Amino acid sequence: MVLWVNGITEWPYIFAKEHMMATSTNGNDSSSETRFLEPVKKIRLYESIVQQIQSLISSGKLKPGQKLPAERDLAEELEVSRTSIREALRALEMMGYLESHVGVGGGTYIKEITLHNIISPFSHTLVKNDEFIIELLELRMFLEIEVVSLAANRRNEDDLARMQQSIDQMEAEIDRGETGLNGDNAFHKVLADAANNRVLKEFVAMCGDLLEVEREEHLKTKKGESRNALAQHRTIYQAVVEQDEEKAQQVMRKHILNISDVIKSNRKKRHSGDS
Repeated sequence: MVLWVNGITEWPYIFAKEHMMATSTNGNDSSSETRFLEPVKKIRLYESIVQQIQSLISSGKLKPGQKLPAERDLAEELEVSRTSIREALRALEMMGYLESHVGVGGGTYIKEITLHNIISPFSHTLVKNDEFIIELLELRMFLEIEVVSLAANRRNEDDLARMQQSIDQMEAEIDRGETGLNGDNAFHKVLADAANNRVLKEFVAMCGDLLEVEREEHLKTKKGESRNALAQHRTIYQAVVEQDEEKAQQVMRKHILNISDVIKSNRKKRHSGDS
């Protein structure tokens, strides 16, 4: 039954009636009635503030780089305590919406929403999952192959100079007895920049960050692996210089597969040792 008042359907009446029917059967047959709405849950004050700020960011009224008012001003505007404001800001920062700056010009700023910012709070939990890591390695291979293909076509002289610098950096790190990870990261970042695709770049950066600990362990545990990775970087670089898309993809595939195999092996050994 639908109740009409002044030509407007009072739809809540339907759900109220359904609920009364369900509760009038001594509780025995309540499961047979369809429950359309659930009771409204009370939320904490700071959660309401979080929702308001999220809404303002989503609508574009608050933009990346924009500074929020001081805690005191926000508390007065929203008629809440400064403690509630602090809780809300802390939650939003953990969720990747805000960032704090210290010193001159310090304060709380709207952060640019990226895939990395969204995933980052959960990264510690995600990397403990073996299945997730294996799937992430597969994703990284597909992404890096596409990145190097685009980079071979779109690179400019500045990109090539930066690639060479990253190779030199990695070699210098290895000569000092380090893993060369910083130079390795720099090389893959320059490739992603040269591909000139912002979305692809975000996904590659996310994969690299989530796998960083695993990648460093891979360079440490397999003897000569840092030199091997450096040699592969040089071959990839030469293919990009020559704009040889096919060769660049082949070498990148071999490069990522080698890393993936070692990472999988390391995780397997780690679990065997734990058991």
